[in-house]
Amino acid sequence: MKLLPVAAAVLAAALTLATAARADGPIPAPPISSPSNGGQAAGSIFDAMLAIARAAADNAAGAQNASSAYTQAIQQFNAGQYTQARQSALQAIAQTGAAPLPRPSLYPLYIPQPAYPRMPLVVNADEADAEGTVALARQELLQCGAASPPPTVVQQYTAAVDNLLGKQYLTARGEAEILINYCAAATQLVAQQAAAHSPPPSTPIPMTAYSPVPVATLIPDPALAQKPVAMPTPAPTAEPAYKHHLFGL
Repeated sequence: MKLLPVAAAVLAAALTLATAARADGPIPAPPISSPSNGGQAAGSIFDAMLAIARAAADNAAGAQNASSAYTQAIQQFNAGQYTQARQSALQAIAQTGAAPLPRPSLYPLYIPQPAYPRMPLVVNADEADAEGTVALARQELLQCGAASPPPTVVQQYTAAVDNLLGKQYLTARGEAEILINYCAAATQLVAQQAAAHSPPPSTPIPMTAYSPVPVATLIPDPALAQKPVAMPTPAPTAEPAYKHHLFGL
């Protein structure tokens, strides 16, 4: 996939500024993989990264303990062990959770445990906004121009993840938005090229004049085809002569 001239220039400038402004993150960025190539494991690793970023604000010890399981998940993913990588990512999410509340010793209460580990809560609205934008950028990279993203784009994605982990939420959001715009332009360019090089259909459909088909056909009545018969008009009758009789005269 070739970079667009304008998008490549904007991406390179933003990448230079981001590289100069950010520090190296403590953990590597989550992998980008299609659903047919360990996509479920890659999604769990991305969720583990978000859990570590959230836990760094109120549970630093849990975030530090989860880093080893997270790194192990990425190593297993790179080795093609997708099932093990997903289990390690879920273990990392479980380690970022807050410590459980103490249970009474006399009458212990049964508290059902969730089927999957819960994600820590976000700290503020800026973190939630940056997480959503980075997650959308990662989703766009899966179909960025119908091909694997170039190294420059992957490096921009890594910078956005590092700034998210470093609590640079506005910077992470800006880098993710650049990726989203770039992938949208690349996908549109690929669609235009495919439409321009698509051959015409081998058997074109002939176009004929449209004539509406009657829904129902009325059967003519033979009686209606005959001429109307004029009925004879009766002759007027003379008015009867009334005689006035005077009684008693």
